[in-house]
Amino acid sequence: MTGPLLGRQVFGRRKPALEEPAPAAQDSNLRAERRADALGRRMTIIGFASFNIGIGLCYGTFGALVLHLEEMFNADRATMGMALSLVALLHGLTAPVIGMLIPRVGIRPLMLSGAVLTSSGFALLPFVQDSLMMLATYGLLIGPGTALMGSLPVMTLISNWYERGQGRMVGFAMMPLLITVTPMATVWMLPFLGVKGVLFAAAIAVAAIIPLQLLIIDRPSLVDLRPVGAPCKRPADTPRPALARTLSFGQLWRQPSFLMMATATGLVAGAGVAKSAHLVPILVEQGWALDQSALLLAISGATGILGSLLFGMIADRWSGATALAAGAFVQAVVWLILILPASFLLLTVDAIIIGMCGGGVISAKSVLVARLFGRGNFSFVSGVSSLTAVPFVFLLSPLAGYLRQQSSDYDLALLVIISLLALAGVLNLALIRSETHARRASSQVDASPV
Repeated sequence: MTGPLLGRQVFGRRKPALEEPAPAAQDSNLRAERRADALGRRMTIIGFASFNIGIGLCYGTFGALVLHLEEMFNADRATMGMALSLVALLHGLTAPVIGMLIPRVGIRPLMLSGAVLTSSGFALLPFVQDSLMMLATYGLLIGPGTALMGSLPVMTLISNWYERGQGRMVGFAMMPLLITVTPMATVWMLPFLGVKGVLFAAAIAVAAIIPLQLLIIDRPSLVDLRPVGAPCKRPADTPRPALARTLSFGQLWRQPSFLMMATATGLVAGAGVAKSAHLVPILVEQGWALDQSALLLAISGATGILGSLLFGMIADRWSGATALAAGAFVQAVVWLILILPASFLLLTVDAIIIGMCGGGVISAKSVLVARLFGRGNFSFVSGVSSLTAVPFVFLLSPLAGYLRQQSSDYDLALLVIISLLALAGVLNLALIRSETHARRASSQVDASPV
């Protein structure tokens, strides 16, 4: 008895000495994880500021100034609708290029270039004399500029830093705070600054983001860290073996899941562009005052803040396709309110729901892309997806303006948008199974030894 007991005592005394390196390694990993999370949060805040300053000022000022810009540039409603469509078009056309440039040039130089282009575009608009030059300014400066400092570089930056909780962090970065504030702020500033003064103020605001962008760190491996939530057994920033290859354009366009995703998100994004360009004119034509209409546009943007977080968390918890499908179907229903005779309270509910669903598209899509195609292909797939969605994003807003001119009201245009949102919901439903299978396969790879 004594022998075994003594053996156990000796074994018990020696065991902690043998296991001492494990707690030390755990402490080191924990410290590295905390540092990566702190830096990842900093990158998320910078992404939030860059996205909001660029995209927020572009869409927010335009929605509130569209009637004044019609007079300033002597343009009709369809031409004015073309301005934001050009921005969306340039986002789509440049997205694959940006996706390929990100690993070669880096996120920080691209975002800095975007701020310079966008600020120059806003500064040039007050000197423009006609609608053609206005469209050129939006198409050659503001469009590419906001693409370079907008969603694709920001989503890629956050995807580089977060393997766990990506949807939540992208949801935070994509919160459209300035789209919320800008329409009302623009209406308030107009009597004091005028249209040209507001545009100059936008140029200054974009230039002010440049010092913050200088602090960008593209990916954790540049500072000897792993992405937050990445398994310690896998080296930092090393893609899973199954995702190490780079997909080509042809491979993507031959995948039904990619085509369904790009089409569905393109339709929803096109509806969002149409909302930004036409919501204020729709409400003004229904007899509501300009400040009331701008308030509803601001409310829609405000609830997009909540939607960005909510749909990102839904995508993290369940699936990106589920979140996208729910958003599309709900939007299809509530857009009907804009056709029916409605009180201001009901219109407010409509603006809240549309804003929440529209604000959640980017965060939910980022999770869907990462799960279907992997972090290693994230920027490229996101870029090609934006290019594939260009026809829907580019044509829907001008189509709404054209249908308005032909039918003397917005009812037909709204019915078309509602039908397309329902189609987007169906396509997203079809993606749920593919995402679920991809997620299970990814979990099995993480669980296997490397």
